[in-house]
Amino acid sequence: MLNFASKKYTISAKTEVAPSTFLFRLRGNLKFMPGQIVEISSDHFGEATFAPCSSPSNEKYFEICIRNCGSTSHHLADLMPGDEMSVRGPYGIGWPIEKLRGKEIVMIAGGLGLVPLRPLISSMLEKNQKNIAVVAGFRSSEHLLFENDLKSWSKIFKVHAMTEVATERFWGEKGLITDGIEKLKLNHKKTVALICGPEVMVPFCIEELAKKGIQDNQIFISYERRMECGIGICQHCSIGKYLVCKDGPVFAYDKIKGEIGK
Repeated sequence: MLNFASKKYTISAKTEVAPSTFLFRLRGNLKFMPGQIVEISSDHFGEATFAPCSSPSNEKYFEICIRNCGSTSHHLADLMPGDEMSVRGPYGIGWPIEKLRGKEIVMIAGGLGLVPLRPLISSMLEKNQKNIAVVAGFRSSEHLLFENDLKSWSKIFKVHAMTEVATERFWGEKGLITDGIEKLKLNHKKTVALICGPEVMVPFCIEELAKKGIQDNQIFISYERRMECGIGICQHCSIGKYLVCKDGPVFAYDKIKGEIGK
């Protein structure tokens, strides 16, 4: 049964992790699966959709990453420690954890697409699962998201942090996200690819994966950016016959492929 009620949580910390992008730590326990979404609001303002981005096993707090890019997100991004956020959810189908067991996992994230993947990485590392590679693409090195995480992860598994525009101090690689995928050495029989980012990016990533023998049924994509109400009422998140909020946001590519563009 869907939960229509919201619950208030107090902000305990706020950190700017990229230009106009803030990581909020909310005190309390939120039970969610990596890849699910929640609806966030505050008094007298509308709701906006976000993915929890901390470890789902943490019962003391959870984290939400908010970029100031609209009227609701502008108000939310202005909140400070001690203020409250109202949280409704979580909703949707997250990453296919059962299908990842024993596989080599490639996570491909464009910009804020790293947010829904971060809790999955945290959860896997807590279980000592290190069969991961991450390719994360950003507009510029200034917009690099979760830089400390990326550096920490790079000591454990393969990380390609890609930007088109980079400063001299940038520790990652200059290029497109597809350049990072091209550099990966993949076992096409054992690899599962997880993709989250701007939809314009997705076909190019799939094309690059196909060159390495990765089939459509080995690819899972999150369309969390499309979600609005979260409960199937507004219908604004439809992809053909599917509703992202009820049938996703994570889809197997071979399932959703024929509905894209309808």
